[in-house]
Amino acid sequence: MGEEEKLGQEALQKIRGWLGNEKKAGGGNSVLRLALKYCGGCNPLIERGEVARKIQDELAGARWVSWEEESDLLVFINGCPTACAETEKIRRNSRASLVIHPGGVSDIKKTGRP
Repeated sequence: MGEEEKLGQEALQKIRGWLGNEKKAGGGNSVLRLALKYCGGCNPLIERGEVARKIQDELAGARWVSWEEESDLLVFINGCPTACAETEKIRRNSRASLVIHPGGVSDIKKTGRP
C-alpha cells in the first residue's frame, strides 16, 4: 500500500467518525457539506489528487462544495510538510478542518464558523 492509500484510509476513518458524531448531534437528517483545499503543489511528496480521489470515491454520497463556500468540514491536502494551504482566512468558512500531509493526518478540529 502506497503512502497516498494510507493517508486516504486514515483520513476516511477520521471523517467517518466525525460524520457519525455530527449526524447524531444534528438528529441525523442534515446534509453535511464537505470541501477539499489543495496546496499550491510546488514541492509535492505525495500525489494529492490520488488522496482526494480516494476520499471522494469512498464518500460519494456526501455533498461536496468548493472550499470557498461555507462547509461543515474542510479537508486540506498538502503535498509537503510546509502545508501552505492552511490559513485562517480559508478556515473561516468551515466549522471543522482536517489536515493531510506527507506522513500523517491531523485530528479534526473546530475552526471558524459555528
